[in-house]
Amino acid sequence: MDQGLAAFFASMAALLGALIGGGFSARAARIGGEKTVEAARRQVKDQAQAESERWLLQARHDAYQVILGAIDAYADALILPTTEAEAAETAKQRFRSAELRVKVVGPETVRNAAHELSLTFISVQRVLDDGQPIESWMASRIEERHSAFVDAVTAVYAWEPEAARDVP
Repeated sequence: MDQGLAAFFASMAALLGALIGGGFSARAARIGGEKTVEAARRQVKDQAQAESERWLLQARHDAYQVILGAIDAYADALILPTTEAEAAETAKQRFRSAELRVKVVGPETVRNAAHELSLTFISVQRVLDDGQPIESWMASRIEERHSAFVDAVTAVYAWEPEAARDVP
């Protein structure tokens, strides 16, 4: 009978060991599954973030191309005395439309530079509307604001952290 009890206790110990081992295996499987799900979530989130950043960079690039072309056309329309009123108005509207695109997608530094350029264009336009001639300092001011805008745009594309420190 002692052998029967010994066999019984041995089988109970083995069963208990199997249950404990199975419990740890199940817990480990659950933890592994949770980590896999979390890694998948993180990957999806990171991928969405990267895609969003790519979209924003492309939207900015497109807006900058449009406004840079509009700046040249509007500056020429204001500064060159041979420009017809209709061409100047078309250039002004094109610039305003491009500036709005920049306001939507540009970081603050670029938006501010575009706004400063816009204010300069407005002040020069007012001089022309009053029938006054364009003075050389006005053309210089437009060029300064244009250069400041180009510098702000360049900082967006800069790889050096110092140059792009304020760009989100």
